[in-house]
Amino acid sequence: MAEPREGSTPTRLLYSSCSLEKTLQCNCSFHGIPTPSVQWLMEGVPVDVNSTDNIFQVTSTIIGPWTNSTISLIGEPEIVMSLRCEGKNQYGTHTSSIFLLPDKRSVYSVFMKGLIQGLVYGSIASALFFFFLVLLA
Repeated sequence: MAEPREGSTPTRLLYSSCSLEKTLQCNCSFHGIPTPSVQWLMEGVPVDVNSTDNIFQVTSTIIGPWTNSTISLIGEPEIVMSLRCEGKNQYGTHTSSIFLLPDKRSVYSVFMKGLIQGLVYGSIASALFFFFLVLLA
């Protein structure tokens, strides 16, 4: 990182929060001179704000040296996921990490789906094993 010139400041995280109503909304506010850019990362991968899958909606507002960014997640995560907002300018980077936890019904649903698939595949494998055992005998 470059040394800040007079009047310049590294990026600082001023505020971050999440709320869940109809959608999950997380907000991060940064300050720095020059004005910081903000990027959201899900599981370490940058969120594509131009994506057509409509899972995320990102809005950012820049007023002078302040940048405020909000991400909305449509639906609920099925697994534990990490979400990170990262603000940076040429003099520094600051991040805030958030862990998204699915609700218990969602975890139960994923568990049951996996259990049923395991039982079905296990039954098929057992049937094939006995079929070939009978053929060999």
